[in-house]
Amino acid sequence: MTLGSLWQLFARGTQAWLVAGTVSVLAGVAIGLAPAIGFQPQGFPGGGGEAPLELLLPSLFLSLGGGYAVLFPGIRVGRGKVRIVRDWKLYPVSGRLLWFLAQATAVIGLVVCILAAATHPAAPGLMVWLFMGPYLALTGWAAALLGMATNVRLIGAVDGHLAPVTQAG
Repeated sequence: MTLGSLWQLFARGTQAWLVAGTVSVLAGVAIGLAPAIGFQPQGFPGGGGEAPLELLLPSLFLSLGGGYAVLFPGIRVGRGKVRIVRDWKLYPVSGRLLWFLAQATAVIGLVVCILAAATHPAAPGLMVWLFMGPYLALTGWAAALLGMATNVRLIGAVDGHLAPVTQAG
């Protein structure tokens, strides 16, 4: 199973949600990086230490909204039980890699937020969705690929072509 053969098996609506959500997460993170880079230990410069809401709210909306827009359709793809540990070697490398990247993003985000809290108590609130959106998107993509691989194994499809249906006997 290749990534291309799995991608062709997704419904058009699912493909649209996955792509649009990913673009939204990337835009939200890009917009949110500007305030995060300008953040100093005493707060934001020139604004009395307060974050500029005109940048933070769109970043929050795009990052988290896009993450959930990828996660829910991604979870919906798998019709069978996705067993991460038991069937690990049966899943495509792309799905396994995305699953690892999602877990790494969550751990790195947690560590960065904890370390940022030592410099300023408001910093984790600013940074949480910079990691949460990508985590949700990566988890959604991983769930979609692992779920589709499970579906393919259950129905016996190979490279997008269904196996002949036979009666169990």
